[in-house]
Amino acid sequence: PVHLFNGIWGCIATGIFASPRQVLMSYKVDGGGFLYGKGGSLLACEIAGVLFILAWTVGLMFPFFSLLKVLGMFRVDPMEEKVGLDISHHKGGAYDLAEPNQDDINELIASKHGSSTE
Repeated sequence: PVHLFNGIWGCIATGIFASPRQVLMSYKVDGGGFLYGKGGSLLACEIAGVLFILAWTVGLMFPFFSLLKVLGMFRVDPMEEKVGLDISHHKGGAYDLAEPNQDDINELIASKHGSSTE
């Protein structure tokens, strides 16, 4: 969510706050943001760009994630989620936070997901 909303804001803010001097330097056209009185064409282009990117991303990723969900590959095993992926995939915790329950770790190690293939 952070990248989505900040990316949208970055695009829209360009359409609102773009300096005419910077637009002229970058694109060799007379234009600027909405607040500089240059009309709303840059803002409209930025909004159209955001809508295109959203449609493109959803159009490509929705079928991909749907297929992963149908195949049961979208989420990790509940025990791995409880213990933490650092322990199940890297065999050690990455952060010095509260340790998971040792019984859960032992159960994970005994399962096929926690076994080492090296």
